[in-house]
Amino acid sequence: MKKGYNPKTSAPSGKPAYPKKAGFPLRPAIVPFASHKANHYFVIFFFLFAFLLYGNTILNKFAVDDDFVANNPQVQQGFNAIPGIFLSRYVNQQGNVGSTAADYRPIAKTTFAIENQFWGNKPGMSHVVNVLLYWVLSVLLFFILKRVLKNFNILFPFLIILMFMAHPVHTEVVASLKNRDELLAFICGLGSLWFILNYADTQKIQSVFYAILIFFIGYLSKSSILPFLVLIPLTLYFFTNLPLKKIVALFFAMVAVMLLAQFGPRLFLPPANRTNFFIENPLFLEKNIWIRIGTGLVSMLFYLRILVYPYPLLYYYGYDMIHVTNLANIQAILSLLIYIILFVYALRKFREKHILSFAILWYFSAIAMYSNIIVPVVGIVGERFIFNASLGFCIAIVFYIFKIFKTDPKSLTIEMDSRLKILAVVILLLIPYTLFSVVRNLDWRNLNDLYTNDIKSLDNSAKANIDYAGYLMNTVYQDKNFLRTGAIDDFKKYQTIITHFRRSLSLFPKNYQTNNDIGTVYLIMGKNYDSATYFLRKAIALDSTLQPAWVNLGMAYRQQKHYPEAIECYEHILKVNPGEIKAIVAIANVYNDMGDFARADYYYRLGEQLTRQSK
Repeated sequence: MKKGYNPKTSAPSGKPAYPKKAGFPLRPAIVPFASHKANHYFVIFFFLFAFLLYGNTILNKFAVDDDFVANNPQVQQGFNAIPGIFLSRYVNQQGNVGSTAADYRPIAKTTFAIENQFWGNKPGMSHVVNVLLYWVLSVLLFFILKRVLKNFNILFPFLIILMFMAHPVHTEVVASLKNRDELLAFICGLGSLWFILNYADTQKIQSVFYAILIFFIGYLSKSSILPFLVLIPLTLYFFTNLPLKKIVALFFAMVAVMLLAQFGPRLFLPPANRTNFFIENPLFLEKNIWIRIGTGLVSMLFYLRILVYPYPLLYYYGYDMIHVTNLANIQAILSLLIYIILFVYALRKFREKHILSFAILWYFSAIAMYSNIIVPVVGIVGERFIFNASLGFCIAIVFYIFKIFKTDPKSLTIEMDSRLKILAVVILLLIPYTLFSVVRNLDWRNLNDLYTNDIKSLDNSAKANIDYAGYLMNTVYQDKNFLRTGAIDDFKKYQTIITHFRRSLSLFPKNYQTNNDIGTVYLIMGKNYDSATYFLRKAIALDSTLQPAWVNLGMAYRQQKHYPEAIECYEHILKVNPGEIKAIVAIANVYNDMGDFARADYYYRLGEQLTRQSK
């Protein structure tokens, strides 16, 4: 070797291979042509792999919660919908028991409006866009890893991305159109990180501006971009020489943007109106901090479990899939021990900027907001909540695969024997991951398939049982033969509806809406008026303002010829809403059944008069 030559820098010893500015090493200005060509191959490969994993979703229809965005009357207006999207809430629903107006995610909704402008309300095309977004996300993530892990063998970030792409916990995000907001938020978080790394390399302030703008757009996609407030400084610490004071300054700049995105829209949006229900997460109503911590630790153990063993995957969890508990619970204690060990290890390796420390802290930072300890989350747990954090898991898994075969991931060259062993283990993981992802996509084909498949594993989910029973109930109400005859042809479906409503009530008997729903099914479909009366009275006892329950109870009493009780129900409605035409007509019908034709005629005329006035 020539004296004074450093093979790592291709420059005389003691001299850098390229100049420095303000203490920050600049990246080489010229990238070899071979590297550009290799990058193209990587991009193409990830494209093919993305469609191998999720190409079959193109045949899928709409599924759960897609009415919020994809199958939505507002977005079906195309470009004309965009101003209204930016001036309205993400969720705007009217129901029998109240309205819901919640969240602000105009970017995700706008993408569907654009799609509708070009090719109409076609779910297949929307699924194509989701797969393309997953590909873009994976490519961007690969080049960020390739950039920050520049001292590692290229095989290391490549295998991390393959593991990340194939992991089945991502099926909910990609196969569900509603969860496009998660894809967009993650992409924007990575885009913001990319430009911040540009700033660390070049000190060009415009890179900070681009990063802030992209972060703002990401927040308007979904607030799940929030972990990047920590992930960006974390990455800067581990992989750049940027001074701490500049990292802190960037952090506060991003916080300012977050506050603007969070509170700015409140100046022109209608007030939010969303009720958090017990069956979605009991912690919404829980004040005991130890119960919140205990339940949160059980939730965190769940996330580790589905990363290691992603089966079964379910569209929703909620009460009582994750039990509400305090710290005196074996799962909570086990979770606490595991996370303490991981956190202590990450801290011990923090100063040396070890890749495992980075992986663990990325995982912690990304999952913290979904732990239920800081803030309760809808559903208690969910696969989409682990989307970002799963990257830390994939980094750690690939690192340990290298270590099993005593191979340094930083080695510029890896012996063929070791390379083949590493690839063999990764492939052994990728095959079942890929197969499971492809099969899981089929469950998301439509709402019926999703509910029918998942309900088998959701016996303890109060809301999932309601969802399935409610879905079947609506299919009956939409059946033309049922509308014509009032008789249900499929008695098995009727029994299934009753079974799942009853199962939900066994988990949470105080759900007034479910008591009303099962009472209605007994009344309308089963003609079982005694059971209908029983459940409708329970619904009213739980919430006397529930007008649909009073209406249905009046109908049940009328069918039982309990006329005074029926009239009492309708009169109660009229005390609250004196102009309720349906209640007035219902009283007229009851008096007609009783043979009191004078009173019946009075109420019929009153109903006609109010009808004319309303026109």
